[in-house]
Amino acid sequence: MPSWFNEWWTKLYFVFLRPLFKWVLRNITGQCELLRITNEESDTAVKVQKIESSLRHSSFPDLRDCATSISVDVSESVKKIIEIKNIVPEKYPRFEISLQNFLFRIKSYNKLVSDAEDLRKIKYSSDDPSHEAKLIQLWEAYSEGQPLPERIGAHWTDLGFQGHDPSTDFRGMGILGLEQLLFFASKYPEQARQVLNQSHHPQFGFSFAIVGINITEMGYSLLVRRKLRSHFYSLDNKEPTMVDFHQVYCHLLYEFAKFWFAAKPKDIMEFNTVREQFHTCIQFTLTSPSACLQSSFQKHKSEI
Repeated sequence: MPSWFNEWWTKLYFVFLRPLFKWVLRNITGQCELLRITNEESDTAVKVQKIESSLRHSSFPDLRDCATSISVDVSESVKKIIEIKNIVPEKYPRFEISLQNFLFRIKSYNKLVSDAEDLRKIKYSSDDPSHEAKLIQLWEAYSEGQPLPERIGAHWTDLGFQGHDPSTDFRGMGILGLEQLLFFASKYPEQARQVLNQSHHPQFGFSFAIVGINITEMGYSLLVRRKLRSHFYSLDNKEPTMVDFHQVYCHLLYEFAKFWFAAKPKDIMEFNTVREQFHTCIQFTLTSPSACLQSSFQKHKSEI
């Protein structure tokens, strides 16, 4: 379908058809769109995404801010929505509490995107003691406590870095890439070392650290493109943090290793093809309103 047609149809829908459709439904049901959504019998994640879409396309700037801002006051925003939409709280007592919950989830997701972007923008610096300390921790975590022989050396290739100085491999994803590799080893040492050992396979081996950083990019891209909403909006915790995003990373890296071995690639040159196939599978999983990017070992850990 030509791009001009998609653009034309999008404008027609949001400028004319959608407002008309909303007006008709409001007159038939006596309820605004936000009220209708909160009263739906559907999954929380579905309702939150619908609320977000409704707010983003609102004609009121204050309502649009509720879907995009990380500094919005949720309680005040709900009161403003009730006022603008002429909703009678006594008639719909659950609306205020439900909408607050939904707006908290939307705001938290936006904050998560902002926090991930902030970490990605921080470039690794050998002059920063905190960066160097994390790099040493990374070595010790994956080498089962063995001290780092030298800051620069061929031993880094054992972890799957490209050269003797691993700092150069963090250029694309910044400190976010380092922190996620470190989180995996710190939180799930058994599974992290399992994937590292798999990367040394004589036939299906891969560069562990490089692949790990590549998976960071995949997760970050899914987050920024708002593809992870079905996962985060389904969580019991309505205010997820970077720890929750790191958990998604652990799932992606662990499952990618399984996917890689199941694909039985001829060599590492097939990495991009296998990666794209895995990416497609993840995106398909995320189309489910109750998507859960959590591996079995993570579920077991959370139950302990």
